[in-house]
Amino acid sequence: MKLRQLDILLVDDDTDDCIFFKEALEELHLPTHLTTLNDGEQLMHFLNTIVEKPTNLNSLPDVVFLDINMPRKNGKECLEEMNINNKLKHLPVIMFSTSFEKE
Repeated sequence: MKLRQLDILLVDDDTDDCIFFKEALEELHLPTHLTTLNDGEQLMHFLNTIVEKPTNLNSLPDVVFLDINMPRKNGKECLEEMNINNKLKHLPVIMFSTSFEKE
């Protein structure tokens, strides 16, 4: 049985973390396509470009890994925007942070 390719979107401003994520994904030996973006503004532009045309909705990623702490627009702000958009609010999002701050 051939597995369907999983389209993953990683949004993180830390280059090292992106490299670690990619390496971990490669060790799973699953059919995946990884797209990386560096901040929340890039994420929202990317997603809004897709949902502007109904024919593009199949181009949405299967899952978004979203860093909480980023410059320009953080992960919480992006999640809030996604949740008010009917075309994005059902998109699975996994939020994470490599911060050592308890807040």
